[in-house]
Amino acid sequence: MTTIAHGPAGNPTNLCVVGAGYVGLTAAACFADLGHRVRCLEASPARLGLLQRGGIPIVEPGLDDLVARSVEEGRLVFTGDVDEAMRDASIVFLCVGTPPRPDGTPDLGQLERAARDVVTATGRDLVLVTKSTVPPGTGEALEILCAEVAALGQRVDVVSNPEFLRESRAVEDFFRPDRIVVGAEDPDAGRRVAALYEPGPPVVLSDRRGAELVKYASNAFLAVKISFANEIAGLCERLGTDAGPVLRGVGLDNRIGAQFLSQGPGYGGSCLPKDLSGLLAVGEAVGYTAPLAAAAEEINARARVSVVDKLETALGGLAGARVGVLGLAFKPGTDDTRDSPAVDLVRLLVERGAEVRVQDPLAAPLALPAPRVDRALDVAAGADALVVATGWSDYAALDPALFGDAMARRVVLDAVNVLPADRWRDAGFVVYGVGRGAPTSFHPVVWAPIEWALRSRPAADHLPEPVLANG
Repeated sequence: MTTIAHGPAGNPTNLCVVGAGYVGLTAAACFADLGHRVRCLEASPARLGLLQRGGIPIVEPGLDDLVARSVEEGRLVFTGDVDEAMRDASIVFLCVGTPPRPDGTPDLGQLERAARDVVTATGRDLVLVTKSTVPPGTGEALEILCAEVAALGQRVDVVSNPEFLRESRAVEDFFRPDRIVVGAEDPDAGRRVAALYEPGPPVVLSDRRGAELVKYASNAFLAVKISFANEIAGLCERLGTDAGPVLRGVGLDNRIGAQFLSQGPGYGGSCLPKDLSGLLAVGEAVGYTAPLAAAAEEINARARVSVVDKLETALGGLAGARVGVLGLAFKPGTDDTRDSPAVDLVRLLVERGAEVRVQDPLAAPLALPAPRVDRALDVAAGADALVVATGWSDYAALDPALFGDAMARRVVLDAVNVLPADRWRDAGFVVYGVGRGAPTSFHPVVWAPIEWALRSRPAADHLPEPVLANG
């Protein structure tokens, strides 16, 4: 068994964290709260200025208090000067963006520049840790790059320590993770990184490529699970049944689990789409096909289109229809709209000729082809239909009578299944959902099992015709 001497009780470490985005800012504040001395290097003058004035640039529960306390107690400093950031640092966490290119491969330019900058800013030996999501093999590439700029005799160990932070729960995930994964070619360097965390969660020590692959594989599996749920939801609609109890019944199997097993407009955000496309690109690069992951990507795209198709059928066409959309963030509890299914729904509705107004409690994306209003009720004025695209709990408490009075037609499509459907029906609404076949099916169903059973009976029984159901 590997023994990890956890710190920092009596042994705080001087850390540099490069990047003050979701991952970097959370890591910097949480490491500082554990007692380490952290300098966070941020290249954006606007973001840096906000942090130095006491603000934070992201919406993340509990993070603002954590940052303020660590700054006040002198354990966390924000700077744009690499020399200041590297003062006394022995371990550096790279938390910069690795956005996907159009072909799905990750752009590692920010990572390369950050690695070169921190290595040239000091002649000391360093442990360089990649927290950014990177394809397997990135560690070797960074070692080569660092060797080109390192001082004579300077040693740089590159370690992989992928993050598993969920937006809106990032602080909780840092302090109470399911596991800590560390990949290193030098076991001592890997143990040094693992020791920075509090004891308790399982620590997975592996080679570097294995650790880099864990993040891709984890998010690819979650994407597959969500896409599978939506595939079953589509089948439920055509069978005239409700996907909710079906998926609950599946998820209660301990071998499967209920998390990420629910129907909706598909997954989004900054991780799952990017990491799934990254996994597919890695497979292609080494001549390995990943048909299951590719199918998940295809089903996810289809889920968004399916919601719009359903509304078009319900309204008898979308050209000229007035539609109010509630929700823009990719999930509740955040203002992040990266790869948001809700934003895609808005764009698809506009492309099909609908007049759209949108509202979200936090999110306000700049490039949106529809006006944004402040109040949820404002999207309903004169609307032919209402679409709930993000599962904010605030929307579950809306008064359907007020919305019905404001709308031209009482049609609501709850793509995230957050509304109390009975209340809205009682207010005169026709309520559509995802995977709710019984009340919302648009597909005639031939009950094949009945036909198969009848075929097995003797011909003399004068078999009736197969049953045709229309949901």
